[in-house]
Amino acid sequence: GVIVGSYTIQRLMAVFGIKPGFWEMFHLHNVTILLNYLPMKFGTFYRANYLKRHHGLLYAHFTVLFIYLLILMIIAATGVGFTVLVTIYDLNRDETLVLAIILLAFQIFSIVLVFIPMPVIRGTNIRAAIALRNFAQGRMMMIKNKGNLFVSLLLAAGCFLVSSVQLGIIYHSLGQTVHPTGYLVLGSIAYVTMFLGITPGSLGLREIALALGAVALGIDFTVGSLAAVIDRAVALAWSFTIGTASTLYLWHKYPQDFKKDEK
Repeated sequence: GVIVGSYTIQRLMAVFGIKPGFWEMFHLHNVTILLNYLPMKFGTFYRANYLKRHHGLLYAHFTVLFIYLLILMIIAATGVGFTVLVTIYDLNRDETLVLAIILLAFQIFSIVLVFIPMPVIRGTNIRAAIALRNFAQGRMMMIKNKGNLFVSLLLAAGCFLVSSVQLGIIYHSLGQTVHPTGYLVLGSIAYVTMFLGITPGSLGLREIALALGAVALGIDFTVGSLAAVIDRAVALAWSFTIGTASTLYLWHKYPQDFKKDEK
């Protein structure tokens, strides 16, 4: 998932005329995931500062990049999850119907955010107004590049499928029989909650959502909770090994990025 995610970010940055190396984005993505376990999504702020310092990406354009990455992930995941629920599962069950409605709501809201145009703000040099104008311009650049958006959507779907396969392996190891498409639904839930960012690294929130999602698919809550905890353990193992290695690499290469700027 990290590999595909890094390539997705690389493609989206091309919209702003920036073409960083793949391995640079791979290390930066790992560092971001690790540091996001700190409060206030510290990893996201680090990535914004890194891209501004080394590639000249405006903070307003980074905000557009971050929002569209989030939106594409949600569109891909919820689209597949909702389709599976409608075609494979029985919506007569209250839990399944509620889950389908939630996924559809996220899907519609995300699509609306992608395509509703925002007017470009002109005529003032006030800092806040300039930031808003840059954001609007960046958003327009992203919307006009529909080919890149479509490819990025497919890549986002790839990230989501990797997460679903991982959940499938976990449930299989627990001896739990689940319809193969059920893992796609669980994967969509995992992605939606992962990007809500209410808690550092979505700790606790993701596990509860996955356990409740399992109940909607007819799986025991205890089994769903255990699978979610194992899934989190795998993510933490990656973050604190590969993520730490990537952090040390960037720290060695750009030590100034980890120091407070002196005025």
